[in-house]
Amino acid sequence: MISDKKVLVTGATGQIARPIAERLAEDNEVWCAARFSRPEAAAELEALGIVPCRWDLGSDDFSMLPTDFTHVVHAAALMAAEEHDEAVRVNAEGAGMLMQHCRSAEAFVFVSSFCLYQKQAPDHPYAEVDPLGGNATYASSYPVSKIAAEGAVRAAARMLELPTTIARMNVGYGMSSWGGLPVMYFDKMLRGEPISVPVGYDNISSPIAETDIAEQAGGPLFDIASSPATIVNWAGDDPVSERQFCDYLGGLAGITPTYVESEVTFDCFVSDNTRRRELIGPCQTSWKDGMRRTIEARFPGAFDASDGEKSGR
Repeated sequence: MISDKKVLVTGATGQIARPIAERLAEDNEVWCAARFSRPEAAAELEALGIVPCRWDLGSDDFSMLPTDFTHVVHAAALMAAEEHDEAVRVNAEGAGMLMQHCRSAEAFVFVSSFCLYQKQAPDHPYAEVDPLGGNATYASSYPVSKIAAEGAVRAAARMLELPTTIARMNVGYGMSSWGGLPVMYFDKMLRGEPISVPVGYDNISSPIAETDIAEQAGGPLFDIASSPATIVNWAGDDPVSERQFCDYLGGLAGITPTYVESEVTFDCFVSDNTRRRELIGPCQTSWKDGMRRTIEARFPGAFDASDGEKSGR
């Protein structure tokens, strides 16, 4: 874990970047750049000793940001743009311009996504060298813009000689923002709503807890930054299907989940973690422990009505 550095974290009001910023703020000067559409988020960060800075990804204006950051975690992204060209402009051009502004940094981490992989069999473990193609039924412009953004980041890393890591995020979850798929699906279970699953198969992912996200981003991902950029999958060690973790959480809460097949779901991918383990080591939190703790914290008392946890379900 780095210390006594000046760190910029973009998108720090979001579900992935917030725990990173909080962990880094324990031993570093941390600035968080975001739109702050929820004004109270800025006050929350300030209370943690973090400097909030209003900034729009894709803007030409960087006057609010210093140029002397030693480390950068770029997690901000536009997900739901209807026009692909706008998504590419914001996500790809925005990443490149941010790298130019922070070109004196010691290390730059770009948070990419598994959605840029070309879809294969549901249980196929995706490695960094697998074909790209992009698949996100919930937002078709997002994988296109992430592929474009990786190209921009790779080019900038070489042109600027800026040590860079491209970390392809799988399914992250935790206490920040909307919490990720386990939190969203458990909330649906509490409200008696069905969970959308693909037609004819299960979505299988390699979910990673925010504790591992924060620890790995705060040191190891900086350590492996290079020019040309280092590309690595960022995922948990355990493959698990949506039905599997929903049934597990439902069992702890005494709820039987219901499912409905749909053409539009949150597409998931199994990660081949060989390269990540070689570069930064294993994760510390299993999916069962991480999801149980997250649900217990976000929905206090949710498991009180069931003895599922005691019986090991």
